[in-house]
This record gives sequence, structure tokens and C-alpha cells, in this order.
Amino acid sequence: IKVMTNNEYSLRPQPVPDNILLVTPENSINDSITLDHPARNVMTDLRKMTPFQIGSSATIESINNKMIACEVRLLFVNDPQGNFTGIITATDILSEKPVLLILNKGISREEITAQDLMTPIHKLEAIPFDQVLRANVSDIVKALKESHRHHMLVVENRQGCNCLRGIFSVTQVSKQLDIEITSNDRAQGLAQLNRALG
Repeated sequence: IKVMTNNEYSLRPQPVPDNILLVTPENSINDSITLDHPARNVMTDLRKMTPFQIGSSATIESINNKMIACEVRLLFVNDPQGNFTGIITATDILSEKPVLLILNKGISREEITAQDLMTPIHKLEAIPFDQVLRANVSDIVKALKESHRHHMLVVENRQGCNCLRGIFSVTQVSKQLDIEITSNDRAQGLAQLNRALG
């Protein structure tokens, strides 16, 4: 029996064809998503996509720059020891939160850090991954609306260890469904800002 060795097979590179499409996670799935599809279809799976992170001492400017560079609207915040401590979103840094911090704490905008603006993990809600596997997209839309949050985490128990498996985003779900998911977060925030300024 003749055994083929590596030397007997050679790759043959070819010129790249014209009008070639670049495959990305967004356009690699062409099927439209409906409310009846499995919930997992609209979940950002952290086993397939590396989460973007930033330190808790990062300034507003560095947070904003990283979001722009990475083309994301959410970053996971780590403490100096590298432990996951919360999330920060574009809404956090572009909303009334920094103004309220300046008014209430008497600090400058440049002194505000991710630690000040983030939503800490003890204030976040998460769905167990085994529940996600039994849910459909409409269940996720309902949960996001009822939570009045733009994001909802997914946790998974792997070999006795709790892991952050994924995340649902109002922006991403809305985009995939081509509908608008409304939340009263902004209205509540504006009311809070008006009270502080009054």
C-alpha cells in the first residue's frame, strides 16, 4: 500500500477572482429572522465571538475611542485583577449619566471612569443558557421590553463553573428582525436629569 506523504500533495494558489465578497458574521447568514425562530439565532455567542473589554479606570474618551475602533456599542469592564465587573454601553457615555455625575459629585468629565458609568454585575440580569435553548425570539423580545434594558446576559454552568455565555442586545435583535424594540430607559433618564437640573 502506497502511503501519500506531504511532499506528494501541493497547494496551488490561484489569483483572487474579481468581485469577491468578504464573509462576515452578519452577512454569512442570509435567512431572515422572525419571532418564531429559536432565541439562539439572535444571541451574540461568546464562544464564537471574542468579547471586547476595557479596564474599570478607563476614561470616557478612551471608552469612546475603543468602541469606535472595535465598531461596538458595548464593552465588558474588568477590574485591575482582570475580573469581570460590569458592562458599559454607548448609551452610558452619550446619555445624561456623565452630566449627573458632574452635578452630583463635583468632578470634571475627564475624571469620569468606566467604574463610574458602568452597570455592575449585581445590577444585571441574566438568562440561563438552557432556557435560551428552549425559547424563541419572541420570548427574548418580551424579556428585553419587560427588563427596560438594552442588553441581557446569558449564563451557562460548565463543569460546575458559571460562565458568561452570551448576550442579547436590543440593537442587534431589532436589526435582525427589522423592527424597533422600544424601551422607556431614555424617558426615565431625561426625567432624572430634569430633576437634577431643577
